[in-house]
Amino acid sequence: MRTPLLPLQQLLDSLQHPPHPEDPAAYETASFMHRRSLAAIEDITMAFDDCLAMGISESTIRRYVSICQEKITTLCNDVPFSWLEVETAAPVEYDEWRYLCNDICHQLENLIFYLMVTYAKYYNKMAITPNVYRELMRQRIAPGLSVIRNWFRETDDGSRELQQMILELYDAFDPQLTNRMNYYQLDFLRELQQALLKHWSMEDNTLDHGTLQQLLFTLNFNSTDYYHYCTSYISQQLMELPDIHTQLDLLSFINKTLSQLPVRPGLAYSYDAPSIISLLKEWLLVEAKHLQTKRKQKGAGHASKLKTLPENFKLHTSLTLPELAAFFRVLKEAGVVENRNMQDVFRLISLCFSIDKKEAFEGNLFQSYYYHVAPETYKKMEDLAHNMVRKTFQLRKEE
Repeated sequence: MRTPLLPLQQLLDSLQHPPHPEDPAAYETASFMHRRSLAAIEDITMAFDDCLAMGISESTIRRYVSICQEKITTLCNDVPFSWLEVETAAPVEYDEWRYLCNDICHQLENLIFYLMVTYAKYYNKMAITPNVYRELMRQRIAPGLSVIRNWFRETDDGSRELQQMILELYDAFDPQLTNRMNYYQLDFLRELQQALLKHWSMEDNTLDHGTLQQLLFTLNFNSTDYYHYCTSYISQQLMELPDIHTQLDLLSFINKTLSQLPVRPGLAYSYDAPSIISLLKEWLLVEAKHLQTKRKQKGAGHASKLKTLPENFKLHTSLTLPELAAFFRVLKEAGVVENRNMQDVFRLISLCFSIDKKEAFEGNLFQSYYYHVAPETYKKMEDLAHNMVRKTFQLRKEE
């Protein structure tokens, strides 16, 4: 039985010696490379079909898909950008060999689609998209994006900040920028563009702030920036209300509205994060509880106690920044920290803690250490846990 790995290697080998524009034999080189690469791509798909027909184990299929994804991504990132169609106002004259190279790029994209759709549960869509895949998608959405930019210029100024946030998302397609876009984000941006164009094509295509927000909620635009935008926007509305009672009414109304919105299943800008609606509902709950407590308070006793703290008060710790991040990661995994939105926790920690080591307490660095704990840091957490158990036992004996 053949496996996909042999034709995969043949595909990699076929593109090792691309044609040079100045080479008189460029067409012959491109033609040979084109035939070999397309034959290898076809053999890869046929080999996968054979594996399924033979009942190969899921773990083996998963390994084949993972290897193919990794190798094809590297291959696509090494493809000369000149092989791809470049936008220009004038007609582009391509040599015949360039057409062949361009077709190879499209065939590689088709292979990616095949693996991603046929073996969806094995394909890692959290991985960064190949450059060829991103560029071909950029070319497809560019005309529609131009329409959206012009449409936004003609719409209500009250949505300008939100419109700008949306347009900046599409800067990720810029070929001059390092590609950091995963498959889920690319899918989201494609669906967002289609939804905006659908609304633009309506007879009454007025795009006010509420309509645009509802669209982003429905598509689950759950980026950190949009979350902060929404909470800041609601906070500003609360400040304009005369009393706590009407503020609570507004929070209740927003919560009810969010609960009734239809959400597109399986779609998210940040696929591994909670939905924007669940994040906002949690924030609304916290704000409502705060207002209810504030309404019940008779005096400012609690506030006066807080004012006795020194200015810029920090809780000092002997832990390093990686160790502190690992400590809170353990607290979160153990259920001690119950907050779902860890971004707020990260900000609170940076405000309240200082470390004795001469290392800058940067929020982004702390977050990176939180999600990527080194083995040696885990070992230090184990030692800390043992010390805490011993200290607890000692204190109990002293009581």
